[in-house]
Amino acid sequence: MAETPNTVKAPRITTAVFGGVFDVDGAGHYPGLELINFVVCSTDGVLPPNGPARLRRATHDFARRLVTDHLTPDQRKAVLMDAHSAQAVSRLLRCLELEVPNAVKTKSWERTHFFPYTRSLVHWDARIRGNSEQAQLERRYLRGGGAYAYSVLRKDPDAARLAKVRQGFEHLYPTVGASPLELLGATLRDHGVVDKEPVLDQIEPHSDVRDDRWDDLFRDGMANILSHQSLPSVQRVRAVANWTGIWLVLLECGRAAVRLNRSSGLVLDCAGTHSQLRRAAQKSFKEQLSNIEDAASLEAQQLNAQISAQQMNKIKAFMSSTAGTCGLLNAPRGRRHFMLRLEAIETLVMAALPSGQERDFEAFATEFIFERCSLIVSRQAAHRAGLLSAFDASIFEENERRLADQIRAAGMLRVYSDATRMVSVGGVQ
Repeated sequence: MAETPNTVKAPRITTAVFGGVFDVDGAGHYPGLELINFVVCSTDGVLPPNGPARLRRATHDFARRLVTDHLTPDQRKAVLMDAHSAQAVSRLLRCLELEVPNAVKTKSWERTHFFPYTRSLVHWDARIRGNSEQAQLERRYLRGGGAYAYSVLRKDPDAARLAKVRQGFEHLYPTVGASPLELLGATLRDHGVVDKEPVLDQIEPHSDVRDDRWDDLFRDGMANILSHQSLPSVQRVRAVANWTGIWLVLLECGRAAVRLNRSSGLVLDCAGTHSQLRRAAQKSFKEQLSNIEDAASLEAQQLNAQISAQQMNKIKAFMSSTAGTCGLLNAPRGRRHFMLRLEAIETLVMAALPSGQERDFEAFATEFIFERCSLIVSRQAAHRAGLLSAFDASIFEENERRLADQIRAAGMLRVYSDATRMVSVGGVQ
């Protein structure tokens, strides 16, 4: 009688195939938030190249409970002067909440996170166990995608690039000087649960950093984003979180394709006017999900194990949920296709260009969007991907023009009198 194969969980599969733990509960912007936690909470400085990741984490549970009205009157009075103060602070904090797409019911305080616009707003996951009201520092939504991104950054063999990323994070989250928001955040943070001593992270050491094209793409993009120090810190923080998510989508699709020896190009519909291109972008999305499933199944087979449908769905949904949150899909549910929403366009431009530089639009669309990110938008990209045998070239020419129009509307493309189009973070003056 044949031996019954063992069952295998999603984290083991994703680590083997993609390099890290990619779980749907930690999809969307959570990898970016987790990365920022590692950067800010490290007790060994910003991006130490060696040794374990030692962190001193904070829950910010007092502020999170305040926002969701999960504090007793006595708990509020112990920190805030009166009901008016509590209401004012609560309304301010609501403006800093991380948006959760597809939230179908009121969020619990455990699911409420603040976007880390300042150092004191950075916080870890927390949850309640049993009948205790004491919050515990424990992973719930920060599941490992950010830990992998952190490992890729800090183990960069290019010392000059690593130094640029370090300097960029130090400028983004300075340890000196305090804005009013920083002071408020620090006060509220200190009334929540904080690690008394540094703790060793248990997931980051298992990251499989491969130093391939995808790891280098993330490092180059992060160095460029952090170099734009003339931009508001809010814009840079959002770009850091969004770039982390976009990169993980591209990495998952790319490494799955390599594992299966298949094409990894993602067809994007930026024009929204051609039904044939729309169908191609829908098909491309389905093909990428299929590649991810096949690569995961192949890994399970090689381990002589089985992966359940539930665990497989976690792996596939990480990609689709993150793509939807970070601006690579038209919608989080329903008939989905690849496209670029405004937040994705802004992030890609910032990741492509270092501060003070600009690039010809055609070169941006071909050399960065296609060659480095495997996103098919332009006629040249479609030709090199072998798509023009099935499509009229004019469809991709229109697709390319519409992308240029969208970048210009975002203030990141300048058109000169001789029709030269230049992409830059500064954009139109």
